[in-house]
Amino acid sequence: TELKVSFSLLSVLVNHVTCALCDVVCTSVSSLKAHIRFRHCNECPFHCHLCYSSFKNAYGLYKHVETHNDSDAYSCDVEGCGFTSRTFETLRQHYKRV
Repeated sequence: TELKVSFSLLSVLVNHVTCALCDVVCTSVSSLKAHIRFRHCNECPFHCHLCYSSFKNAYGLYKHVETHNDSDAYSCDVEGCGFTSRTFETLRQHYKRV
């Protein structure tokens, strides 16, 4: 049984790749490439069309573009609260405090 455990552990380790820059273990080469781009590179290929800001990934750009809303697009559902926000993230943080 000890040999069987060793082989199953070995197969798990073989299917992982390690970042040479920080020793983070990723489950695939594509996730390792994303990790390196996000954590170790200063490249920001996602540019805001409304200002000069740029971001490392599309989600960061998406969150930023919300801040350009002229109106408060999100509002608190708690009766009598009246809190509004231009971003969903700010509303989410508000709910944690309410």
